Amino acid sequence: MQSSRRRAIVSASLAGCTVIAAGTIGYSLIEDMSLLDALYMTTITVTTIGFKEVAPLSVPGRIFTIFMAFAGIGVILFTGTELARAILEVNLRRFIDKNRELTVIKRMSDHIIVCGYGRLGQAVAEVLIESSVPFVVVEESGEVCDQLEENRIPIVQGDATREEVLRAAGIERAKTFLSCLGDDAHNVYAILLARQLQPKITIIGLAVEDGAEERLRLAGAHQVINPYKLGGKRLALTAIKPQMMDFIDASLLDSNMELELAEITVHAGSELEGRTLAEAHVRRNFGIIIIARKRGDDTCFNPSSDFRMQEGDILVGLGPLDALEQAEKIAAGE
Repeated sequence: MQSSRRRAIVSASLAGCTVIAAGTIGYSLIEDMSLLDALYMTTITVTTIGFKEVAPLSVPGRIFTIFMAFAGIGVILFTGTELARAILEVNLRRFIDKNRELTVIKRMSDHIIVCGYGRLGQAVAEVLIESSVPFVVVEESGEVCDQLEENRIPIVQGDATREEVLRAAGIERAKTFLSCLGDDAHNVYAILLARQLQPKITIIGLAVEDGAEERLRLAGAHQVINPYKLGGKRLALTAIKPQMMDFIDASLLDSNMELELAEITVHAGSELEGRTLAEAHVRRNFGIIIIARKRGDDTCFNPSSDFRMQEGDILVGLGPLDALEQAEKIAAGE
């Protein structure tokens, strides 16, 4: 968008400078004027101001003035045309991109809504893009929205604490709501509104200040992340147990690593429902390791082989991506 405006301004400036330079040289040669007088004559002729001439013009000088007057009018028309074309091109492109984004967002379901595109929101978006997870960004800054539109990232411009904005982001069809706004008060309001519009959505909130975690949970957040506390723990663990942290980073963040972590939800009627981990031969059949399971609010790490799976159980599996995807399909009854 900026390139069209820049191109129009550069083209108009070059045309204007060329005419002024040609006129100055022409008057200097034809009428034997000084450069200042020649520039003055060129300026009043090209701009059609029509002030008094520096000196009476000869016949060749008058003919040259006629050409310069038409050249000045031509430059003005050219400049206006280029600027109008650039403005229309930018507005048309914005209109097309906005309609495309609205169509994409309306077709989304089970997506993630990221409220706020600060440093944390940007880091979240990068991971979601790498993981090919559909998401929509809600951001109030027009400059940031223009940048996101150029990068083809689905964006809804507006205040995340307003109902129409969250509805435009597809809150009714979304799976997860991430509130990454810059202060705790706005995060609380956004979480309250999201919980009201979509009671079943999973909400994750950002706690900016110490002590804000409880307020965000009371507002309806299932999980609250304090980046300073999390960063401090991460730094400490990296210093204490560097090998373990390297393994976790490789498993979660390195795209070249064969191992992945994934959540596997047991659905009704699937082959896993009603069977124990031993009976399902999870490790042998799928080539993955179940490192944790969650049933309601009860979480157990390294579940025993006689753990009997039920509908709604969430298993955390570690293994190759294709094996995890196969296990997810079996658990879903596909």
